[in-house]
Amino acid sequence: MADHKNDRRNFVLHILNGVLFYVSEAFTDPNLVVTAFLSQLTASNVLIGLLAPLRDTGWFLPQLFISPWVERMPRKARFYGLITYVRSAGWILLVACMFLIEQPSTLLIAFFICMVLISISAGFAGLPFMTVTQKVIPADRLGLLFGLRLFIGGGLAILAGGLIGVILSGNVFGLQLRFPDNYALLFAVSTIFFVTGCVAFALIKEEPDPVPARMTPLSAQLGRAWAMLKSDPRFRRFLLMRVALMFAMTCIPFITVYAKRDLGVSDAYLGSLVPIALAASLLSNLIWARITDRRSSRMVLALCSGLGVVLCALSLGLIAFNTAAPVLLPLVYALGGIIGSGIGVSTTPQMIQIVPAGQGPLYFGLLNTLLGVAMLFTSLVGLIVDGLGFAALFLFCGVCFALALERVTRLRNPVVN
Repeated sequence: MADHKNDRRNFVLHILNGVLFYVSEAFTDPNLVVTAFLSQLTASNVLIGLLAPLRDTGWFLPQLFISPWVERMPRKARFYGLITYVRSAGWILLVACMFLIEQPSTLLIAFFICMVLISISAGFAGLPFMTVTQKVIPADRLGLLFGLRLFIGGGLAILAGGLIGVILSGNVFGLQLRFPDNYALLFAVSTIFFVTGCVAFALIKEEPDPVPARMTPLSAQLGRAWAMLKSDPRFRRFLLMRVALMFAMTCIPFITVYAKRDLGVSDAYLGSLVPIALAASLLSNLIWARITDRRSSRMVLALCSGLGVVLCALSLGLIAFNTAAPVLLPLVYALGGIIGSGIGVSTTPQMIQIVPAGQGPLYFGLLNTLLGVAMLFTSLVGLIVDGLGFAALFLFCGVCFALALERVTRLRNPVVN
């Protein structure tokens, strides 16, 4: 009976963690809010293109290197809780910089320094998050878990969408906020939800893992990882699919850059697109969750990859027929929300399915570290825009979506290379 109570408690806390995180991210949406913020500090497409890799690389990159340490921890959720202090400090420092620094170049430097701290500390929390999830959530409830995280969090984020638009307009209930104070307020609200979400996950109860007699030397852990990479073709196909999706999704923030620079779209209008993207994500994620649990996470990933090709085609249409922007922009962001939701619901269940029980730290660590290396290179998509224009980037991302579709269809057969 106690175990059943703990299972239900852990499930609820995991959902609460996701809900609070999604609401937090709505206030600092990287494809709309943060991209619009950076576009007012710099004209460099490379720096703007660095945003998503910087936010995500630190989460991915350290995990293989800390995996011997994490293996020695009987309860991983406690370690996650300790890292929360560092992550929270990074967000609070960032908010303070945005309120206190007015010189654009100095604020730009401070922003990236804070994001490095936030990103790297997130990486130390990422491996415990994945390992605890595999331990405490049954495999046949993973789709429901991530679907509910997105559904409830997305619903609350939609309610917050109106407030996002109001804050970005600079007139907050009679209080006039000029740039960058309006963005600083968004980040402050985001930080409150973020910290609360971290605390929720740290409260998850887990059975202690067996502790190795001694810590595996890093050289031996790297050798184990290399041997596993060579011997597991299914793992390699999943890795390539994830890398392709990473590059493919870089088109979304640059749609915002194109809209601001070439179409002259205002911050307030971009803020109004946030609830559209969130609503599309909200309405689709329970469908994705049902398909994940009833059919397979592989099917969801295939559908999202195919829709990604359509997204890139619509983005090219936005350039060719920019007078249709009032129709195409909401459609593009709605489709982006649907695709992002499907990837969010299905990626972790698919990853967990290919990881043998008890080998989470090694498998998750290797996978996420390699994805972190790939993420570093996604910052180079800004060079495509600088050298060849937005159309070339959208075409490139369409090819990446098509590659992801081809790879995911081959996940069915574990013996095909």
